[in-house]
Amino acid sequence: MLAGLGVVIAIQLVPLPPDIWTTLPGHARFAEAAVVTGLEQPWRPVSLVPWLTWNALFALLPALAILVGLWGTNPRQREKVIAGFLIFLGISILLGIAQVAGALNGPPLHYRFFAQDSAIGFFANRNHAAAVLATGFPVLRLWSLDAAPGGGSGSKRRIFALIAALVLLVMIVVTGSRTGMLIGFASLAASLAMAPIDELGKKLDPRKAWLIRLAVVAVPVLVVVLLILFGKAVALDRIVDDDLLAEQRVVYLPLLLDLMRNFLPFGSGFGTFDPVYRSFEPDWAITTKYLNHAHNDLLELMMTGGIPGLAVLGAFLLWIAARLWRTRKDSRRPETISVRAGAIMAAALLGASLTDYPLRTPIAGVVLVFACWLMARPLFDMKPPAENKGKGRSSSSAPSYFGSGGRR
Repeated sequence: MLAGLGVVIAIQLVPLPPDIWTTLPGHARFAEAAVVTGLEQPWRPVSLVPWLTWNALFALLPALAILVGLWGTNPRQREKVIAGFLIFLGISILLGIAQVAGALNGPPLHYRFFAQDSAIGFFANRNHAAAVLATGFPVLRLWSLDAAPGGGSGSKRRIFALIAALVLLVMIVVTGSRTGMLIGFASLAASLAMAPIDELGKKLDPRKAWLIRLAVVAVPVLVVVLLILFGKAVALDRIVDDDLLAEQRVVYLPLLLDLMRNFLPFGSGFGTFDPVYRSFEPDWAITTKYLNHAHNDLLELMMTGGIPGLAVLGAFLLWIAARLWRTRKDSRRPETISVRAGAIMAAALLGASLTDYPLRTPIAGVVLVFACWLMARPLFDMKPPAENKGKGRSSSSAPSYFGSGGRR
């Protein structure tokens, strides 16, 4: 599917004869440039700004690099990859804490103008930062279950995962991203539901175990309440204080819908939103701020990529649905946990893309590839337990998810 997206972008760079190009929806007004200058209509590609479409094509390279790297991992390396992702989130959180604490006389990155006293970590946008942080909940849940059954390491992992999840939740709320907060809560709830939580306190008295499971749900709510009381819930404050109907995303929506319809079904070219939008921008929409993206990647995809781009997205969503459908029967299987974790990560990033453009950043794009790897990973190297017998390691003592690669 990554290759399919690359092909769709590359096709938009193929020059077309004038008779075809001038009949493309939305392109006729740009044909006037040749008429005004007295030149013959040249051969031109679908993309109205080819160099930006070339940029979009080469922007797939980070995702391709990670895809190739993950494809070559063995079962022992897989757990290290997951731990590495969690470490990356931890470093981003520490960087965000330093930013809101005023370290180095301001955010310790070059994105001071965009930070706006928010914990943005490695990103230049609080919405992007919150979206990526929200993908940490399913990975923590997956990692907490990835331990030898009956071993003490499982309990330690679950305790650490619960604490880390609370830290993630606090940082998401502190970023100030309204969409990120909603996506974060949804991701946390889905992560708890992606596998039975009866492993929490299963060795305790049933009444005490019930209290522990209740605390898993109640404590996050309590943390958010405390953030509100201490005035640190920036995202909630923005929801309450801002006039959502006056939000630029809402005000410009009719204009963006018209722009999208003008260029269907072939699009204006990947990466061309900014210059194309400015050529259609009405006087009332001109302000001291410019609209660099549609802040709704579904609309922008349809405008710039047309029906072919939408078809790639549709195929991607169908693949996710097919992977989830195949793991519907047993919620305890390692394959099921892995697929659901990846699906929740992808859903968080795609959901955040409805009000912003996180997947246009290299880091978030790489995280999406990581999520796809978790969903596709059960397709490879899954050997039945019988094949592991007689090799000095019984299937019962093997790590339950990534260490052995065996089915249970």
